[in-house]
Amino acid sequence: MNNQSPPLKEKTRHERRIQRQRRVIMDASAMLFAQKGYRATTIRDIAQAVDMGESTLYGYFTGKQEVLQTILSQQAEMVDSLLVHLAELPDRKSFVDLVDLLMEKILTGAVYNRVVIAEAWIDDEVLRGFVLAHWRPILDTLQDFISARISAGIFRPIDPGLGARMIVAFFIAAVLPVLRGVEPPPSPRQRRRLAESTVELISGGFNARMG
Repeated sequence: MNNQSPPLKEKTRHERRIQRQRRVIMDASAMLFAQKGYRATTIRDIAQAVDMGESTLYGYFTGKQEVLQTILSQQAEMVDSLLVHLAELPDRKSFVDLVDLLMEKILTGAVYNRVVIAEAWIDDEVLRGFVLAHWRPILDTLQDFISARISAGIFRPIDPGLGARMIVAFFIAAVLPVLRGVEPPPSPRQRRRLAESTVELISGGFNARMG
């Protein structure tokens, strides 16, 4: 019996062109959302930014809501794909490696994540309808991780849901100054130290106390 997965279908030249153009539109939209705010940005603004007619732009996205949805979805999927093996991490170093990689990815996509944080902070519709919906699987993964550690006696008994939100808060606090643009991006060595400090704070707060 052959259990091998079928090979991934290679994208055609047309599909790659569409993907590149969608990325151009997303990049321009993220810049406009950051500058003007999501609500104040119009499809005309986005079309002008990419030197494209509005009718042509609608061939790539149905509107600015889909652009924002795609940005949120891609960022959330990236984080979720890195956290999928969280429960299998063998030691503290592996945990630091994961946090370091997450920070690298988040900071590389700073323009997108700046928009996500800014819009979620001021717009309840964006927070509830977009951000929380896309990030719910990530919180579920963190809750499962915490629950498993509690059952194993590694973490103290706490509310896994609250613990998941605390981990996200620790992480956001570590990268927020860079996303806000008030601090320069850290060097790889500085980012590693930041990851180690973040893991130390999380471990210190969650680990079971002996004696």
